[in-house]
Amino acid sequence: MVVHFLGTTRHELITCLLYDFVRYAMTSFKDLDAFQACHQLTLAAHRIGGKIGEHNTHLASRLQAAAIVAASRIARGSGFRNPRMFSQCVDRTAAALAEFAAYLELAHELEYLPADDHHELETLGGRALFYVMKLAMSLEAPAPPPNG
Repeated sequence: MVVHFLGTTRHELITCLLYDFVRYAMTSFKDLDAFQACHQLTLAAHRIGGKIGEHNTHLASRLQAAAIVAASRIARGSGFRNPRMFSQCVDRTAAALAEFAAYLELAHELEYLPADDHHELETLGGRALFYVMKLAMSLEAPAPPPNG
């Protein structure tokens, strides 16, 4: 069955469908792969962060805070129910993950973490970034069709 939308261009229809998809996706942040990956990173950062805290409590708390911010920005963005604001929060999540990676690298270079713990956090951080970037790309507006 073909439904015709009078006066609606293909681009407008795709934008409308994308908006409905995003609006539906924003209803539960817990179902988003990006949130789940960031949440797993947060749990691991708090479990492993105590080892960093034995050497430098300030660095440990910054590492843990960056992980918390990454997950919480996705939850916050989904609560806005506005694709543009959600996208901005997802961008801030990516920034928090970059900050997390910088703190993790410093802890590694200062030898505050065993290699296996560093590898676990680095792997979880990379996984979180993958899903965050995938979410960010899904929130981008579709490109207008070429004129031709």
